[in-house]
Amino acid sequence: MAALLRQGRRADAISAGLAALAALWLLAASLHTMATPVAVLLAASLALYLWQAYCATRTALDAELLQALATTPAGDDPAATLDASLCALGLQAADRGGRDWAARWRGARGWLRRQLVATAGQAVLLGLAGGWAVVHGGTG
Repeated sequence: MAALLRQGRRADAISAGLAALAALWLLAASLHTMATPVAVLLAASLALYLWQAYCATRTALDAELLQALATTPAGDDPAATLDASLCALGLQAADRGGRDWAARWRGARGWLRRQLVATAGQAVLLGLAGGWAVVHGGTG
């Protein structure tokens, strides 16, 4: 599972590149007149980047925690160790402990899924902005 979650790094890098493209486009277009729909699409793409970055942080944290649990000494309860760590970091309420591993993995995969959806959303919004600019000539 930790190896799967580490794949979120690729999505994070792609998302950062898309955000840089949107930011540069907005910056370059600020020197000219830009159609409102294009600006809104680019701004929405940047907002999705912020959400993706948060999801990437959570995904990376889950990957690191799972990797650390793989080295938990025999006899220790890895789930209890994980719950104690998350509570100590303020990332989990004390009453959320004791979940089974299937529930934990669903939660971790959920953060990766959100990250991938946000990255795909960025690409779609940039594509729509580009399509609008092409159809309406330049920046619109």
